[in-house]
Amino acid sequence: MAEEDLLFGKNRHLFGGIEPSNMRAFDVSSSYSIDDAKARIRIAGLLPFDTEIEGQRLCTVLGAIIRRSTTGYPENEFAGDAFADIKVTMGLVNPYEFCAYDTNVAIGTTYYYSAFPYTAQGVYNRSIENRGFAKAMKNTYYFGYDKTIATAAPAMRVTYPSDVDNASYTPAGLVSGAFSYGSWVSTAGEKFMPKPVMLGYDGVVKEYLDQNDYTKQTDGTASNVANTAFRGNAMMQWGKIYTHRETVNGVYKFRCADIPLGDDWDCWCNYDKNNNVIDHFYTPIYFGSNINGRLRSISGQSNYVSNTTQSEINLAIENGDGWYTEVLADRLLIQDLLVMMARSTDTQTKYGTGRCASGNTSAIGQGTMNTNGLFWGSTNQTSGVKVFGMENWWGNIWRRTAGWINANGTQKVKITQGTHDGSTATDYNITGEGYKSLSNATPTGSSGGYISANKAEAFGNIPFTASGSSSTYEADGLWFNNGQVDYALVGGDWSVALLVGAFYATLSNAASNTGASIGAALSCKPLAA
Repeated sequence: MAEEDLLFGKNRHLFGGIEPSNMRAFDVSSSYSIDDAKARIRIAGLLPFDTEIEGQRLCTVLGAIIRRSTTGYPENEFAGDAFADIKVTMGLVNPYEFCAYDTNVAIGTTYYYSAFPYTAQGVYNRSIENRGFAKAMKNTYYFGYDKTIATAAPAMRVTYPSDVDNASYTPAGLVSGAFSYGSWVSTAGEKFMPKPVMLGYDGVVKEYLDQNDYTKQTDGTASNVANTAFRGNAMMQWGKIYTHRETVNGVYKFRCADIPLGDDWDCWCNYDKNNNVIDHFYTPIYFGSNINGRLRSISGQSNYVSNTTQSEINLAIENGDGWYTEVLADRLLIQDLLVMMARSTDTQTKYGTGRCASGNTSAIGQGTMNTNGLFWGSTNQTSGVKVFGMENWWGNIWRRTAGWINANGTQKVKITQGTHDGSTATDYNITGEGYKSLSNATPTGSSGGYISANKAEAFGNIPFTASGSSSTYEADGLWFNNGQVDYALVGGDWSVALLVGAFYATLSNAASNTGASIGAALSCKPLAA
């Protein structure tokens, strides 16, 4: 165009300077208000920073105009209907982050939104990258549980409140040695239940697996679950699960739904490293193996153990963008889902002990439960356990978990790989630098004892007191060392008896520690398109 040219990859307008960069994040999703029973569209994102080159500020970002339409994306700041003028608000913890709700919507209608960042000189960015759409919807499920914190008995402290869809459900768990879903959904991909898949290195699903036999795809043909030449990994695919957690008068309240039901609901597991919301996140079906210099999740392989944390991370990220070792946010969500389904905080009694008997001398390998469905367990302490399609999520081998550090008695966490969680670190690390420090959560009690108290946060429960037993409270173990910087291990190993479980954690091992019972498994949060 005659009135503009290109400078540093940006359009420079003759009379107004260069245009701002694209939105750093822009997510549009359906929402619903349970308070007034109205559909909404949630628009959240991160405004671009000012543009600076070699210390010279070339443009100052003031905000972004957001326009909407029901017929297609508005192409400029005048098209469609006005929705909002989002301003950079200095003085906030993150002056560039925003979340707004469009309440003037009709259920069943799709709305298209475009953001147009603008500068102090009045120059707008009209890139097609700053777009998103959503259909106004009502939630399809609203589940949850209440936990009376002071009550010790695991099955007595958890109840189903009257406001949730599962108020009258029969709990899930082992019945006469076999797993029963009770009233809960049993089909992969329904409600919050994940699907077993073969996920490519590029973050795209290549095969959907038979939930009752991973050696087959859903169409009955053979799968690549044991094929080391497959360019990807065997993973569980999870959809968006929005959660709300609060503690009221000594009662911990967990709620979940497929869309946000309030301003303080979030889907902590569904963020990529750039703070964008993604449709799916992935957890490992199998414990990690080293296959040609990559940490893999493939049936029939050898457990990757006796390596440092950094070595495990290095092999995990060799899979490509979005891949990492397991992360804290995923584990905290799954813990709450397990408690909710079982209506108990004793995961070993309800789902199985896992491989943990004191007489065991080694771990079992990958694929021993390929034909055991999404859930399988035993109380024999030797056979392993399977929950949400994942083998040996506790017991067998300690699993290193990113995002959780005990730094000389201060527990530090990072819930998202980017900074959406309020942390300042732009990636996970092994020191806790830039992580969120938890107040009143210094580990206490007897290291090697059983969890009796947790710090409840908006993103989940973090254990800090070990003064319980194998039949009270969370009924899982907690180790700690408040005299050094420790990288969290979870789940327990093959010989620590009933200390294992969904909540079991060791906060007494430095990131450099190695051992035959310590290793890692994969996670994946593909980059948003």
